[in-house]
Amino acid sequence: MSNLQRQVNAENARYLVNNGRLVALMSAAFSVIWWCLFSPSDQFSGHAFWLASMLALSLLFYLYTRRYSQRQTGELPVGLLNGYFSLTSACGVLWAVGILLFMPQLAEAQRLLLMLLVGALLSLVVVPNLLSIRSFNGFALPMLVALLVNMLGRDSNEWAAYLVLLLSCALLNVVLRRAETLVKSNFSEGVRNRARAIELADSHASMRQQSERDGLTGLYNRAMFERHLQQHWRLSSRANTVLSLLLIDVDFFKPYNDHYGHLAGDQCLSLVASLFNQALQREDDMVARYGGEEFVIVLPNTDTKGALQVATRIRTLLAKAKLRHEYSAAASYVTVSIGICCLIPSAQQSSKEIVDKADKALYRAKQLGRNQAVVAARGEV
Repeated sequence: MSNLQRQVNAENARYLVNNGRLVALMSAAFSVIWWCLFSPSDQFSGHAFWLASMLALSLLFYLYTRRYSQRQTGELPVGLLNGYFSLTSACGVLWAVGILLFMPQLAEAQRLLLMLLVGALLSLVVVPNLLSIRSFNGFALPMLVALLVNMLGRDSNEWAAYLVLLLSCALLNVVLRRAETLVKSNFSEGVRNRARAIELADSHASMRQQSERDGLTGLYNRAMFERHLQQHWRLSSRANTVLSLLLIDVDFFKPYNDHYGHLAGDQCLSLVASLFNQALQREDDMVARYGGEEFVIVLPNTDTKGALQVATRIRTLLAKAKLRHEYSAAASYVTVSIGICCLIPSAQQSSKEIVDKADKALYRAKQLGRNQAVVAARGEV
């Protein structure tokens, strides 16, 4: 069975259990009305037992449908529809027993009233069973058979009423069949539309991911970094707070790539990127791939001391990871050089200034032997 068909069946089942309580309530109400109208006072015990059985079955039916109608999401039991059919058929059989019990002792006018009530009951249970002709017939056929048994030897008026009832049930079956086809078609279309909406949302999320993220490391890309920097530059300028930027370069990455291969180089960058994420502790902090083996971190509302703490955490994590790099002049494992700039932005400045100063600090860190963090000489806070 296809996933689409399973979802349609689930919608079908939810419709039945959500409306099945009406069948139970109507059966209980009609059984009380029936007993009050047709129960002879001199044969109380048998009719009372029938009424008690009908009320008990109606309660069971109500609790069964109520249990599953509360499940608005998730899978429904495979045998739910079979259970529903069994309960509706049991109600129909018990109604047939009631007809056989009550009808022989009634006068003609009462028998006609009884058939009218049967027709009213069948008309009322059509809507709850709109998506299950089987359940409707399981409810109706035992009653029609019991009426037919009691019709033997009756006059033409009662036969005419019975034939009208029989014709009405046949027409209800035609209506149910067309309604079932139409509603299930709508269910199918609804399921398809939801599937398309989910697919479209996933596609949109994927496109957004591709437009915002670096494909190799999963970090934000340079365009997102520049957008993020501009945003926090304006916020820091208005609030007169410190903004810090760390420009990071993986030391001697070209020799690493040349000797270990590009695949190992990609794995190295991915690992380093994950360590950068671990080093950040606030939601507003942002790390991005700046280009090649260069990365950048934006730290809003962070002074020099806080920026150096982040740089120290990065270098400590790399030291613990000990990603082997035999061709580095800085250490036996992969290290990074970090340029830091901390300043209070102003409306007269451009965000490019903090990047340029961090880049100069990074250049200085490389000149000093790499594997270290250097703070820009000007703009320090």
